[in-house]
Amino acid sequence: MTWDAPRRAALLAFCAVAALALVARRVRRGVAGPMELIAVSAGVLTLAFGALAWGGGSFGTLGLLVELSVLTAATGGVFAAMILGHWYLVTPKLPEAPLILLSRALLAVVSVQLVLFVAWVGSGAGPAGGAPFGALTGEAALFVWLRLIVGLVFPLIVCWAAVKTAQTRSMESATGLLYINVGTIAAGTILAAGVYFGYGLLV
Repeated sequence: MTWDAPRRAALLAFCAVAALALVARRVRRGVAGPMELIAVSAGVLTLAFGALAWGGGSFGTLGLLVELSVLTAATGGVFAAMILGHWYLVTPKLPEAPLILLSRALLAVVSVQLVLFVAWVGSGAGPAGGAPFGALTGEAALFVWLRLIVGLVFPLIVCWAAVKTAQTRSMESATGLLYINVGTIAAGTILAAGVYFGYGLLV
């Protein structure tokens, strides 16, 4: 594939620079910021090259880039929120605003994913195409329904619950809920990737 080699190089650069930035945060904080910016740029390039490599055309590339971006935001966001929740367990006097903000952002991302799911399935988006809403009854139906229920609807409810518990400063409960969402959102990401690469459908 034309874009596969640049994708691999960008991914390798992301991993290497991100690891060095973590070390720099402890040793020389002045250089950590620029390194983190380079790592983020390499991550964005990885997504773009991946979409170009696997998108199968201009419209398919754009759709896959959107899908990869929201999957990245959801998976990274839930890990960040869960890790932040742990800080409240060891530093109880921290204000609740950051966790509420991050939980709300995660709720928004999962909501966008749900809207995109309806749009993708409703239009038969993906390299394989298909009839509108045909993915719900086709050969990939089991995985599509699992993606919807386990990877989108359930995490959306849990995100809402995490916001509400954080607002009442029930930080242990909020962190526990975010822990649950780490598993469900990660499972949803795997399902979305599997359905795309296995059946050629965007979900």
